[in-house]
Amino acid sequence: MCAQANTQIEEDQIPLVSIIVLAYNHLDYTKQCIDSLYKYTSHINFELILINNGSSDGTEEYFCSLPNAIKISFPKNIGVDKAINYGFRMAQGKYTLNLSNDIIVTYHWLDNLIQCAQSDEKIGMVVPVCGASSNNQQVDLNYHSLGEMQQLAKEYNTSNPNLWEERMKLVTYTCLFRTQVQKAMGGFDEEFNPGAYDDDAISFRIRRAGYRLILAKDTYVHHFGSVTFNAEYAKNNLAQRNLNLFYSKFGVHPWQASFIDFNVVNLFEYDGQSDRNILGIGMSCGSTLLQIKNRCRSKGGRNIKIFYLSGQDVNMMELRSVCETCIHAENSELLHYFGEKLYDYIVVESETDMLENIQSIFHNLGSLLKEGGQLVCTTANEELNKLIQSSLADAGLTLTKAQKTYFCFTKSRIMKD
Repeated sequence: MCAQANTQIEEDQIPLVSIIVLAYNHLDYTKQCIDSLYKYTSHINFELILINNGSSDGTEEYFCSLPNAIKISFPKNIGVDKAINYGFRMAQGKYTLNLSNDIIVTYHWLDNLIQCAQSDEKIGMVVPVCGASSNNQQVDLNYHSLGEMQQLAKEYNTSNPNLWEERMKLVTYTCLFRTQVQKAMGGFDEEFNPGAYDDDAISFRIRRAGYRLILAKDTYVHHFGSVTFNAEYAKNNLAQRNLNLFYSKFGVHPWQASFIDFNVVNLFEYDGQSDRNILGIGMSCGSTLLQIKNRCRSKGGRNIKIFYLSGQDVNMMELRSVCETCIHAENSELLHYFGEKLYDYIVVESETDMLENIQSIFHNLGSLLKEGGQLVCTTANEELNKLIQSSLADAGLTLTKAQKTYFCFTKSRIMKD
């Protein structure tokens, strides 16, 4: 085991960022990761914490050869979460960043992530996009070599607040945390060790603590894709075990709670105006409405507020984290709780064939829509579709766009008594 670096830092030398790199074998990937880190991040004051998680391929010797870094080496693999948390506890920077060893960083990557985090003290974590991810975090830059990737990323990585998307959860192949937040969380929940749904869990914990999760779509890094963890993921039915664990802790399914219905999102038209209100009714956790808010922001809109009438109490904790106001009540109470303002976007997420008093519900929804506002719903059959169209027509709405079973209505005139 190589000698450890001095972990005590003088107060005037506290780094801006503590970067933790965890490696379990795959030395070739680790070297590419570290080389890119030094090349594209050397202008930023960071401390580097290197963790060898029981590698047997020369990773420990390689880490020992790197100057000015804190080195931690475990004789055997103790699991991703436990190993990363060891580094998290040592972090002394204002921000903490975990960097998977199958990532190659790029021009301005960390500058952009820091700029995003510094824009709002309520941002708890920031993740860049990459070419290999789930959760709608992937972007295809269409390159054929790492050299070409770096040139494209240099053009792509221009800080742009319009491209900062708030999300319900984030996949953390690399992630910038506010250090006080990750320490308050105790890092990753080690009950999920060695991994799987651990990033879901920390996302939900941070958001429920009142912080925002941001996908920085203005920042690209190259991700080879789960190089280190694939073998661990398949062992002992780990994914199902941890999915059950997540559900027992949070009471919701992580993928269902964070599901974005892009059929709905893509039907709306966005004009970039500020001070917009979004109203939803149904039984979701609000991810689709949050993405509508992101689309408004991508066009330059600001002060976009979400309101939700929920038919399911278990989703209220998630809704509270993204909504201005959310109420668990019957649809018949819509006007009582949400009738004091008008809305620019209304989403009916309820299964319309399961709704009672459907004519009254849709007439009331239409009355809450601003002139020029839009409403999207689904219909199960033609008969129901005609009934909904008739009810909305009475409130001044006409069908303007349709795709499969999704229908978008626009209010083209103000109804007068």
